[in-house]
Amino acid sequence: MRISDLITPASIAVRVHIDDKPDALRFAAMALGSRSGLNPEVIRQALAAREALGSTGIGRGVAVPHVCLPDLDRPYAFLCSLAKPIGFDSIDGERVDLVCAVINPTNSQSGASESLTNLAAISRLLRDKDRASALRKATRPADIYDVIVREAEKARQPAS
Repeated sequence: MRISDLITPASIAVRVHIDDKPDALRFAAMALGSRSGLNPEVIRQALAAREALGSTGIGRGVAVPHVCLPDLDRPYAFLCSLAKPIGFDSIDGERVDLVCAVINPTNSQSGASESLTNLAAISRLLRDKDRASALRKATRPADIYDVIVREAEKARQPAS
């Protein structure tokens, strides 16, 4: 699955007002529940349990909360930029203003490899300084999606 299929304009929110990490997980769970059909509270609890194992704040103002859940037919993602950075216990201690939550099926045919591939693609996109800057400046979901589409097209091109 391409990143531009995983993150669509309908799964993007821009400059969201969130107060803290629990609010970010709740907001993401609501959006993911709406898209996937799963109970948002189940998603929130699973994301919170994953965070209790160790923060998914990967540095440079980015967090990628993720979890595998049963009863999913495919992976789902939700990306949002925040109006103000929040504490997320990130590995570099920086506050977070880009959050991309991902839920993957536990029983997918491709197993963990698809989940890891998706997380790697999202991490590459969000940790790239220029792309992250463009995402932070975006004022519309379509602006963010344009950055994602450009990344997806770049990934399909052979290395020079």
